[in-house]
Amino acid sequence: MTPDMDRADSAQEKASWTGPPVAVLWDQSLVWGLLLVEALEAMNVPYRLLTSAHIRSQTLGNYGVVLVPGGWASHKARLLGVEGLDRIRAFVMEGGAYVGFCGGAGLALAGSSSLNLVPIQRKPLAQRLPNASGEVWIEGRLEHPFWKGLPERIPVSIWWPSQFAWNEGPGVEAVARYRGYGEDFWVADLCVKDVARCGGSWKDWEKSYGINLNPELLNGQAAILCCHVGKGIAVLSYPHLETPEGWGRRLFLNILHCLRDARSSALKTQLECSGACPQDSIPKPPSVSAYRALQEALEEARSLIAFGERHLLWRWRRPWLLQWQRGVRGLEYGFLFVCLRFVVSQCARLTLKVEPSHPWDELAQSLLNDTRLFCLEARKLLLQEKAASQQGPVSKLQPVNAKVDHLRETLFGHGMSHSGLAQDIFDTLDALVYWTLELRCRRRLSSGNFWT
Repeated sequence: MTPDMDRADSAQEKASWTGPPVAVLWDQSLVWGLLLVEALEAMNVPYRLLTSAHIRSQTLGNYGVVLVPGGWASHKARLLGVEGLDRIRAFVMEGGAYVGFCGGAGLALAGSSSLNLVPIQRKPLAQRLPNASGEVWIEGRLEHPFWKGLPERIPVSIWWPSQFAWNEGPGVEAVARYRGYGEDFWVADLCVKDVARCGGSWKDWEKSYGINLNPELLNGQAAILCCHVGKGIAVLSYPHLETPEGWGRRLFLNILHCLRDARSSALKTQLECSGACPQDSIPKPPSVSAYRALQEALEEARSLIAFGERHLLWRWRRPWLLQWQRGVRGLEYGFLFVCLRFVVSQCARLTLKVEPSHPWDELAQSLLNDTRLFCLEARKLLLQEKAASQQGPVSKLQPVNAKVDHLRETLFGHGMSHSGLAQDIFDTLDALVYWTLELRCRRRLSSGNFWT
């Protein structure tokens, strides 16, 4: 039975926020950060964006709740550095609240280059469902305050999460567990409902793909954990509750209200809800020349997306997310386009400067140059991967042939957590999206549509 979405939306609209803003750790968030910001604005929850530099300067002490969006945990840790990781850990230990989604949840787990907030690790790849995405159902504990006003089972979204290697013990509780999947649930590039309706065997598919595909691997596993850490609390959610869908956001808002009420007494100082964004070196609006460079970069990315569509390598699954074929990357290509589209659309609403605007001009031109090269080489790679797939299965991480391997190394490095030219582009783009959001904040622009 599908829960009443109108009832979820109505309850969300009635909920009001009092107290200080929440903090959002921006760095290396990209589209996941935009999703979180869009959700907070839709829920009328005030927020402040913090960079790793803010964290290291102890700005986090002004807040009671820090939210960490999805994205590669290793890249977040890279920018935070040892000092930034220590600051967040101390913030929680001293009474703060941490909420992490997907990669933000992974950042809190035990391991190298992590926060080590909790004695929990990721499940080994061989034991988990590695390529799951879309609508799943989670079952919550009705007596838990996070679940106030919610039905026992609700649909939420996951986007290629890891899974917790966790056994029940003191200080950690499973707030929700996976209990089935919806119509738009995929493993790799297979729609689960279609495979089930056609009588396909998961064992046969797994033999062909060489990875776990059976969705039953998720069933009963912890989806959201609530962990007591010193005087504070960490809520770790592999479901993306910030995805633009009613029930996930209703649960998200419940969590925020509970944490706000529980953590308010732990605050050393509080910012007024009407206060300004963190004051730092946010530049003035971009110049006309910087804006034109960003427009050109957007057109390069748009052309690349159209190229992949023509070759049947991907399609739009959401206005902010591609669905791609097995053996090629899609997340990075889609994120490049979506982030550029957001920056260009928002900058178009600002009064642009005629004279050069430092550092917009430098970064916009650098991004344009890198994007031109990236898109040129990406077209070559995609065609080579398509040709190789005609000879047999192609994996994103395994050697294919000399041409494919060289192009992959240049564009993405070795692992799934991208390096190479992609890292240079996303480091630049991450800063540009952050500046754009801060300019919106300071000029109090209406949110508009994030995804057009």
